[in-house]
Amino acid sequence: MNKQQEIARFLSHPPDGEALEQFCDNDELLVWIDWREYEEDLIKWFNEHLAEADQIVCETKEIDKPRGVDIVLTSKEKSMTIPFADDATDRDSAIRAMQEMIAPNYQIRWFMESLGGDTLAFVLLPTAQWTELERQFGKEKVEFYFQPVTSDSVMFQIGMDEVFAKIDARAKERPGR
Repeated sequence: MNKQQEIARFLSHPPDGEALEQFCDNDELLVWIDWREYEEDLIKWFNEHLAEADQIVCETKEIDKPRGVDIVLTSKEKSMTIPFADDATDRDSAIRAMQEMIAPNYQIRWFMESLGGDTLAFVLLPTAQWTELERQFGKEKVEFYFQPVTSDSVMFQIGMDEVFAKIDARAKERPGR
């Protein structure tokens, strides 16, 4: 079963309990990122889900700022330095930058069932496959479970009060209620 079919199966009957655990154990589909990971490592993990020709080159350069490094991403078409704050690198900025580098051909989506943990799950698929899933199941349902990463997405740097508010809101909005 390919990744799109796995997600379609999930969206047809969103699992819970042991079935959700089995879905979450699918390392071929999900990219799990811990809040302590190095940003260049997460770029490598996303690259594992891209066609070889579409992979992003990640270069770390020492700089004279409190954060100590710049991370430069390069593809055949473009190059960018991840826009970190002067004092620290962070996973959110790295994931948003990776999304910018692979767009419009691919999309990274946050698997929202991982909300509230210190390790979050993401799925990277070709944009055409996400579009087909939205056509098949509805954009609202797909985005409820697989939220697109955008230029203003906050995933790891979200406050605990906001996490709990989102979890409560999701419980009330859950499709099929």
